[in-house]
Amino acid sequence: MKRFRYALLVASVVVVTCFAGLLTAGLTSNESLYQALGNLAEVVHLVESEYVDELDQEVLALSLDAGILESLDPWAAVIAADEAAAYEELLTGPPAYGLGLSLRLGSAAVRFAFPGSPADEAGLETWEVIEQIDQVYTRGRPLWQIALELSRREAAGDIVTLTVMDRQVDERREVELVPGDWQPGHATLDEVEEIRILTITSLTEDASAVIGELARPDGPDVVDLRGLVWGSEEQAVAVADLFVGEGTIAQWQGREAGTEIIPATEGSAGVPSMVLIDHDTEGVGEILAGALKRAGSTLIGKTTMGHAPHMRLVRRGDLNLWIPVGRWLGPDDEPIRQDGIGPDEEVDAAEDEDADPVLDRAIELLTEEEEPAEAA
Repeated sequence: MKRFRYALLVASVVVVTCFAGLLTAGLTSNESLYQALGNLAEVVHLVESEYVDELDQEVLALSLDAGILESLDPWAAVIAADEAAAYEELLTGPPAYGLGLSLRLGSAAVRFAFPGSPADEAGLETWEVIEQIDQVYTRGRPLWQIALELSRREAAGDIVTLTVMDRQVDERREVELVPGDWQPGHATLDEVEEIRILTITSLTEDASAVIGELARPDGPDVVDLRGLVWGSEEQAVAVADLFVGEGTIAQWQGREAGTEIIPATEGSAGVPSMVLIDHDTEGVGEILAGALKRAGSTLIGKTTMGHAPHMRLVRRGDLNLWIPVGRWLGPDDEPIRQDGIGPDEEVDAAEDEDADPVLDRAIELLTEEEEPAEAA
């Protein structure tokens, strides 16, 4: 039985690695690939025979799967066959308790907490490390598994206790996620000195309709995309289409999946003059920022995260891989990678929570534009 488990485990690693080879140049030859796989099989054997505790092969298999895929992309995952349908459904809605997950220091981490959600009410902050969930360590656990567990706990009305390390990894505390009636907001529209500021916080399935109503009739002067990371790629494109009247909105390219170029069709709201971005603008936020920059908006703030993969669920037998099959392109028509999308004018965020020098600079630039126009 043990030999069968080893064979099954190694076969799983081989198949997953072959998929990974479609996405990255990685190893330079088949010889080095199979040498690496042989080493991996030997590591599994030595751990099973020498490790101080009895080996939980299911946990090890999940860790190996997660390690291979997550080394390529933090959003990638190997989904168990009996959980694939549940995970696919999970992707269509907001994360449980309003808690977006990522990885940090080998453990789960807070990527975002939706305003007004249980995660926000618990005081969770971006990039805090989640050490434990109800006294179970997150280190080595696949994020998809944690996300599904939290979704089921929220549906059951459970209160979940998290052990959290702060962003400086100095202090540990416990917080409770208390389920409640909440929904992620899409956007808010404010006015400062007669300048209309549209802040977009998420892109769910109906985001473009809601944002379209807010943008009418004159359109915003400033669009704030700072911290925008969650939503669907289709909605990022649809929202961009509200503002961009002609040309290409966005495009992605993949080595096997090909290329898709998406043209503008609407553009009734007009292109905003200023777009605010920061290091936490990621994924759908970068797709939207790139589209508006391409159409003529000025980007202000800090360089974006540099992570905008085009994701798909790839099925092969009992294997279900949530993987990037392409990359969205930035306004320079180059793939959005680690260097992100840079601002036209770089402005640091303030340490004082009541100050916003990025928005202040956008307003200053808009005022400077209006004064010469009035003089003329």
